[in-house]
Amino acid sequence: MKEIRAIISKYEQLKSTGTKMALATVVNVEHSSYRRSGARMLIMEDGTWIGGISGGCLEGDTLKKAMYAIHKNEAVKVTYDTREDDASQIGVGLGCNGLIDVLIIPISDLETNPIEILKIVVDRRTPSILLTSLENGKSEDCTINKSTSQALDQEIDTVKSNAQSRKIDLYDGYFIEYLQPEIKLFVFGRNYDVIPLAQIAKNIGWEINIVAKPLKVSKQIFGLVDKVINPYKTPIKPDDYSVALLMSHDYKTDKDNLVMLQKHNLKYIGLLGPKSRKEKILNELNDLGIPVRRGNIFGPMGLDTGATSPEEIAISIIAEIRACFAGRNGGRLRDRKTSIHITE
Repeated sequence: MKEIRAIISKYEQLKSTGTKMALATVVNVEHSSYRRSGARMLIMEDGTWIGGISGGCLEGDTLKKAMYAIHKNEAVKVTYDTREDDASQIGVGLGCNGLIDVLIIPISDLETNPIEILKIVVDRRTPSILLTSLENGKSEDCTINKSTSQALDQEIDTVKSNAQSRKIDLYDGYFIEYLQPEIKLFVFGRNYDVIPLAQIAKNIGWEINIVAKPLKVSKQIFGLVDKVINPYKTPIKPDDYSVALLMSHDYKTDKDNLVMLQKHNLKYIGLLGPKSRKEKILNELNDLGIPVRRGNIFGPMGLDTGATSPEEIAISIIAEIRACFAGRNGGRLRDRKTSIHITE
């Protein structure tokens, strides 16, 4: 969502100036590619752009194709095949080794242009389904509304079930995109180790909420987070894409917060401290007859990277949360037996 928000921001900045623009979107990837389906770049008529569709090897050629799309005022489909050792192909020798389909759409001033559709769904806290015609670039939000075709509805239902975007060849071809909300952090803590965690989360576009008395939160933390929530006045409202991190460094506070969080069905609750501390908390709650779901409690939180500093620990925590939501175990990519983009 960070890339989408940046594109929307640039579009909003320029749309009243008469600047001509085109949106390039990766709509299909076969074999290897640095970016996956849904990667985007907004290209302006002066040759500048924001976002990206590869690691840098395709952007230059896509810029030229975008100028053509803007001039003709029509959508352009481009296929980059870097699987063969063909010197005439863009990207060969740069490590792509895949087939990448890109749809380039000139941006009109109509409310139905693809960026206006993105504006509708960007803040939605449930997954969205976007349908884009590969023939004319017309986009629509199909999250709730059905299309006019039963066959197309079946393809959309498949994308919903698999939670994975895909290009289909039905009719003149469509890109059906599955867009998930960004992850929302509820951090129960206000100490200095929250700072690197907030910096990393902010940099990747996650929402950060600090749950603490505002008067006790430093100005540095205030400047990094989206909200500071006073737990004594305002209850938290997490959703399916929210996580809770217990970082108060106080045993009783963490235990009380863990009890409170049981009323929310969170995928990830992280606890700082050794495993023995976590087990002591859980055993005490069990003795008190307080039911606690253990499967979503990660303590000590973070991947086993040997991290020691607050900055290194923050990286391991963020990485574990990402792996959790992707259904991965956080192992080494070199040890995978299947594609890095297939959830095992």
